[in-house]
Amino acid sequence: MYRLIRQLIVIVSLISLTSTVHVFANDTESIERTKTWCISLIGKSFTNSSEVKTLLLDRSRNAVIEDLFKQIVLSNEKTFSSIQKPAVRNYFSNNVKLSDNLEYKNGNQFGEVCITVQAIVSNEAILQFKPFKIKKSYCFFDENITLKTLKLKTKQQAILQALYDYDERLRGKKTEDLLGLAHNIKYLETGFSSTEEKYCVDVTFDVIPAEINIFKTGSMNKILSFQISESKVQSNLAPYLEATVSRQFSIRQGSVQRLLEQMNSNNQLEILNFFLERIDLMLSENHQNGIYNTCVVLANLDNRVLIQGKNQIFSLYNQLKGDDDQWRNTLVQLRGIVDRLKD
Repeated sequence: MYRLIRQLIVIVSLISLTSTVHVFANDTESIERTKTWCISLIGKSFTNSSEVKTLLLDRSRNAVIEDLFKQIVLSNEKTFSSIQKPAVRNYFSNNVKLSDNLEYKNGNQFGEVCITVQAIVSNEAILQFKPFKIKKSYCFFDENITLKTLKLKTKQQAILQALYDYDERLRGKKTEDLLGLAHNIKYLETGFSSTEEKYCVDVTFDVIPAEINIFKTGSMNKILSFQISESKVQSNLAPYLEATVSRQFSIRQGSVQRLLEQMNSNNQLEILNFFLERIDLMLSENHQNGIYNTCVVLANLDNRVLIQGKNQIFSLYNQLKGDDDQWRNTLVQLRGIVDRLKD
């Protein structure tokens, strides 16, 4: 009877486990982890012992993958909010290989059974989650756009061209989605070329190969899903303003550039008020793209206009700076605005 109970009864609550990690001598090798997971067989009936084994295997597999994910991905100094997405975790999980040599045994506690599993992540898979630095020098000129638009477009095109150089198959993807693949963006040199009439930038940024692989397959989860009631803008700026915070990816591409082309000294206050009215709602829905676009546009407003929204801008900055990993690119824009208002 005791044997039957041990085989057919399992408790949902889990007891702690032991694990060991083997990291080989250099970065050209794999990482292996051995983990022992135990459960108590008291509390719930199963039809046969295979159900107990299945539960043990599922729980131990999830635990060892989570441990490896923390060690390989989350422990890196350069972490980004994107690596926390379910699609990235699933991609990592698919790269963890479990050994067929499973060891089942009785635990030290009454009615306890355990499983010991071995998992390994290859060096090739590990490298997909290591930030890869990209550098690009790019020059551009268009006499039909304003200087502000020229500077913004050159910076964005520098990132896009660098991504195309990294993987040609990224061409044709939406601009705003591609820009989200660039992390830790730094512009080292900007200005007009001394030899030709072009505006030039030198940019460096990091990419995560795994994130790009997921992006190419179209399986990366969309971040944005906010649904808010927005007050309508009545002036001729309405379509340009609405597009910058739209929920539809198909009409957001290039929206900031188009808005900046319509900007002048007479409509800057209207633009400021439009975005300030929506900040709280966008924050509540984690509308990262909309807030980033907001900060890019605000950075192009005159100080005389920005000062009228100083308190709200400072409040936004204080809210976002507590999570630099998630708002890294937005904070780059926002810090510049805050510094201007402090002067």
